[in-house]
Amino acid sequence: MTFISVSSRLLSFLLRRRIGTSSCFQSLSIGVVHFHVNDNISKPNSIPHSTHSIPSPHIKLQQYLVQKSKSGFDNLDDALAVFDKMLKLRPLPYDFHFNQLLTALVKMKQYQVAVSLFQEMSSRKIDVDIITFNIAINCCCHSNRVDYAFSLLLSAFKRGFVPDVFTYTTLIRGLLSQHKSAEARLFFTNLIKLNELQPNVVTYSTMINGLCKTGHTEMAIWLFRFMEKSDCKPNTVTYNTVIDSICQHGLVDDALILQSEMMEKGILPDVWTYSPLIRVLCKLNRWEELSLLLEQMIEDMNISPNVHTFTILVDAYAKSGKLDDAKQIIKIMNGRGEYPDIVTYNSLMQAYCSQGQMDEAMVLYRNMECEGLSPTVVTHNILLHGLCQLGKTMEALAFFYKIQELGHKPDIIIYQTLFGGLCKSNYVDKALSFFQTMECNGLIPESKTYNIIICGCLWNKKYNEASKLVHKMVDCGFSADAITTSLLQQILTKVQDPTLLAMHQKCLQSGNYEQ
Repeated sequence: MTFISVSSRLLSFLLRRRIGTSSCFQSLSIGVVHFHVNDNISKPNSIPHSTHSIPSPHIKLQQYLVQKSKSGFDNLDDALAVFDKMLKLRPLPYDFHFNQLLTALVKMKQYQVAVSLFQEMSSRKIDVDIITFNIAINCCCHSNRVDYAFSLLLSAFKRGFVPDVFTYTTLIRGLLSQHKSAEARLFFTNLIKLNELQPNVVTYSTMINGLCKTGHTEMAIWLFRFMEKSDCKPNTVTYNTVIDSICQHGLVDDALILQSEMMEKGILPDVWTYSPLIRVLCKLNRWEELSLLLEQMIEDMNISPNVHTFTILVDAYAKSGKLDDAKQIIKIMNGRGEYPDIVTYNSLMQAYCSQGQMDEAMVLYRNMECEGLSPTVVTHNILLHGLCQLGKTMEALAFFYKIQELGHKPDIIIYQTLFGGLCKSNYVDKALSFFQTMECNGLIPESKTYNIIICGCLWNKKYNEASKLVHKMVDCGFSADAITTSLLQQILTKVQDPTLLAMHQKCLQSGNYEQ
């Protein structure tokens, strides 16, 4: 039994596999997966099968599995029942039949089950091909067990299979998903140096996307430039990935240069090229450049903004206080057949609430429901916060009860908003009551939750209640925040209450008190 982790030693071994494979890898035990490797087995990656040579029951099975590999089974028990029937068929179904079953499990996101079935196939010495290994490797990566995926790669080598570009791309994606960017870069560059891999645009794009998502933008740009010099040129998706990453760092000028370079090379941008550029220009309030970019996008390139792009604009105008412009964008959306989604409505509602226009916000809320859009926790919190900010505590309470009647379960953020509104309006007893209700409903208070209630109690001179909450908060490992600290110290300068002094001492003893 040998446990193989992703390391420089393993990568080096993989890349020297022509020298020979150590006998210690003849049996690899990987969690629930146990692979027996026969040294005498040597088969190509796949064997073509003619439908004329497939037994009649297998043809019916194949037709059924083709359908399930596209949609998945209705439930896991059905998939396992089919697998059991396949094992009893004589002759056994071919490797591609089992591949279709495993693919159906992947569609269902039953990754661990798929790997377990692969183990069962191996223990029964059922023929597999490189596609079977690719599926199992992909499932290991999706389960965040890329170390097991590399062990599977070793097993594939031992069986005489030649990994393909999908194999390596999947492993690179798995490394990146576990934030092993250094290992991914080493693996990728060594594969290219030793001519083990001729990466295609998907491989490059996967690597670049993973580097961008893990914050290695400079390395992603280096790889992007390396790709440009290779035989495999970047496509629109590759450019979009790099442009989006650059925009997230606020480097809009560099992103615009890259977009121009892209067009000069005859690679046409799409809506996902423009969306991050629009977002960052809005964020930087560069409205004139935004207008020029939109003109280029819509008139010159004939690219229509999608809901995501329109929502970026609505959100930007709304946050800048340009409500009329935001509403105009909604009209343009409807005219183009792109209808607002819940994110669009939330952005506009937030703007109405921030300007105290609660009536308009509630009208928008009702319109949204009439259009069949289900409000989210974010939607409810925006409206609840708006009501509380205006001191409309009773209306906020009524709305809180309404969302529960509609079957929506308040989360911790909703409760925090309600507590803040109740305490601000001197309804601290109600806040304390709801605090107990929240705990009874299984929601665990956070540091912010405690501090909101404690401040409410201090404002309303309910020092005993505040003291109990401080003790409970500190015992849970939380500390007083800057607002609570300042308020407590301010009261202590005026009132030398024993309870307040004890609260102060408790915080000091906990070591968490923010001086």
